[in-house]
Amino acid sequence: MAAIGAALVVAALGWTPAFAAPALSAECGPAPTGAMCPDGPWFSFSTLEVDVSQGPVTSRYDVTLGAGKDILARIEQSTPQYVGRAEVLLVDGSTIVYRNDRSLPGEGQELLGDPLLAAQEVAALLQIALPRGPGKIAKATPVDSRGTRILSARTPGVSSYFGPPWTLKGSVTPQKNGAYAFDLTFDFRLASPDGSVSPREYQHRYRGRIGFPAKRPRLPDTMDLTGWTLNLPPGSMQGSTLGDLRSALGVRPPR
Repeated sequence: MAAIGAALVVAALGWTPAFAAPALSAECGPAPTGAMCPDGPWFSFSTLEVDVSQGPVTSRYDVTLGAGKDILARIEQSTPQYVGRAEVLLVDGSTIVYRNDRSLPGEGQELLGDPLLAAQEVAALLQIALPRGPGKIAKATPVDSRGTRILSARTPGVSSYFGPPWTLKGSVTPQKNGAYAFDLTFDFRLASPDGSVSPREYQHRYRGRIGFPAKRPRLPDTMDLTGWTLNLPPGSMQGSTLGDLRSALGVRPPR
């Protein structure tokens, strides 16, 4: 009876009992609690050049998703701890070669993590803001989006989790040959894989160009790999070009 009496008193006085908001999830799922894991036409890019500002950290990534499962990434990064650059190439989806002056942490496949994640972040933000895709952008277009769910950007090796409330502002402008310039400012809170969201606010800015050529570009056989680290058996490669490496790996030329 006591519980019933208390309920009647609450109703009579017009009080509204407080209920805990449903917990957010960092796993992909529907609204209102599942994470946003965008997919769509913006993820079909072939080239990306982007400058990323993250507080005191600035990065420049140049990513080419080439024909024949090749990926080339060039990296420049400046942090309070170090300044450095590197290049990394995935050949035919299986062999990593790289050039790093040891000014950046990591080597080999580890070097692909940051540029590929930044590319996924850019594609995800563009997909949320302009879901119809690049083919529908005929003129400079403003971007203004907001969200109350966790936004996730992922690669096979690493993930980003952006917590709400987040806002995205900026612009996208079409250029020649299937390219689009973008300038995006993203304000968010950090989220964790367990769905928790920090109270502190952060801001990232992404400026650059994303490309959708009619065909994925083929990295040229003449690309010089002198000075690159090639983890191949001694004597298995004759020469110093990408074409020589492809021959050593038995990669067939495109038809």
